[in-house]
Amino acid sequence: MSRFSLNSSFAKDSDQIIERVVADEALLINLTNGDYYSLDGVGTKIWESIDGKRTVEDLANIVTEEYNADKDQVVADVLRLVGQLTDEGLLIAL
Repeated sequence: MSRFSLNSSFAKDSDQIIERVVADEALLINLTNGDYYSLDGVGTKIWESIDGKRTVEDLANIVTEEYNADKDQVVADVLRLVGQLTDEGLLIAL
């Protein structure tokens, strides 16, 4: 079970990260610890959609519509990704 819900929203910790999107791949660097991260196409779509206002449900709807994917699976994937990015200090739960 995720510690976040469909109503959870997130903001990028822009003071702690450098981000670039190259060829549909998000490249992220955590300035605090120097760790480097790479997100695939779907992860990049989620990353680019995080704006501090959209909820997990909003993010899942964006992915579901764009990729014609199963919503329950997408929700689980979004929850897992935002949890990992929060744990790594790249996102702040609001």
